[in-house]
Amino acid sequence: FGWYLMPSPEDEESVLRMREVVTDTLRTMSDDRSPLVSFRASPKAIFAFSGGIIDSAISTPPVFSPWRVEPITGARYIVESRANGASSYFRSLAWFAARFDGEELTPPYLNPLLPTKFRAPRPVIERRAAWGGSRYFYLEDASANDESIRSSRGSLKLTNVGTWRELRALSEGEGSNWKLWHIPPAKKDLGLPLPVRPPEPSCESAFVVQLLSSLPSTFTSSQLALVNLFLLSFDDEILDLARLGSTAGIAYETSMNTAGLRISFRGVSQTLPSYIRRFCRRFVQHHSKLFDGSTKISQSVYQRAISDANRSPKINRLQKQQVVDTTMQVSEKDVAKQGLFFLRCTNGGYLISQGDVLPNESLKLLSDLQYIFQGFGSADGFSVQPDLHDLLYRPFWKPRDASPCLLPGISLISDSCGRIPR
Repeated sequence: FGWYLMPSPEDEESVLRMREVVTDTLRTMSDDRSPLVSFRASPKAIFAFSGGIIDSAISTPPVFSPWRVEPITGARYIVESRANGASSYFRSLAWFAARFDGEELTPPYLNPLLPTKFRAPRPVIERRAAWGGSRYFYLEDASANDESIRSSRGSLKLTNVGTWRELRALSEGEGSNWKLWHIPPAKKDLGLPLPVRPPEPSCESAFVVQLLSSLPSTFTSSQLALVNLFLLSFDDEILDLARLGSTAGIAYETSMNTAGLRISFRGVSQTLPSYIRRFCRRFVQHHSKLFDGSTKISQSVYQRAISDANRSPKINRLQKQQVVDTTMQVSEKDVAKQGLFFLRCTNGGYLISQGDVLPNESLKLLSDLQYIFQGFGSADGFSVQPDLHDLLYRPFWKPRDASPCLLPGISLISDSCGRIPR
């Protein structure tokens, strides 16, 4: 069946039992003499409808009768009998379900970016004076709250339990013109600024993908307008991916700087690398979709581009007017040409990782990014070597409300999201 809540097709007994349960359920649903219909609504929606939910108006607050309390969750609910006209009412609901959900009995749609089982934060041992240098150790197969790796004072200690791996404070990745910078959590003076969190271990991580190019430092006002339109139209193109990521606590940001294009990501470490791969694969295809017309730039994108130009403190009044004039005149093909031109003028890139991410996970992501951008990144005349601190300026996250701490159940395994005593 391909759904993890359904029995395996090889388990004939479970399949037979599931078939019987589904048959009984459908038989109950098709009996229009006593249908069971469940509604979920906020108190504001309930009291705003003067005709009541079904038969009579509901004016009693949820703390009094006829409201009841569900014993396990404590949720308030009310039961109403619909004896008259039940048949027609059920048929209207059946039409509604068929109209919007289809007539097939299908499993619910799962968000691939939302873990079905959350992983606790992985611990890192701080460097010690006796070790010398910048030595850090990651424990790959234990949580940050495992008592077996803590001393009597509560600090982490090296033991024979689990697999400890050493990591240098900053490590360069293998490859021709791509580099990996892996920042341990203990290095507080370096890293991408993230939303304020308590000091407890967190399962949140962050990545920065910097496409290196000296081209942006020589941009004219027209080129700046075209690149801004390219990035804003890409925001619209990946709106579906951004919504999936938002519900999974993932946010992103794209911005041009003097060293090229910076793409930042933050979210739960379990699914963030998968999001980054999906994001970058669609990014390198965006110019092609603008060329063939499968992606159109909406009028709202042009309006946002003009608004951003007028508010920008980095360009003078004459440049702002030039950007606005260019924005109002260009087409999708003009934007696609500039986006493709920039990608061809890149010379490698940086991957910067921090938070709850292991070195081997960063190296795997670096390898995937090299494959995704393999058609670009070899323009020798546009090489640039920026300082790492210059790439770690504060991002403006999209969507703004994306937060791993809002995910159901994550406060049970991440102290920083709930400060749950253990």
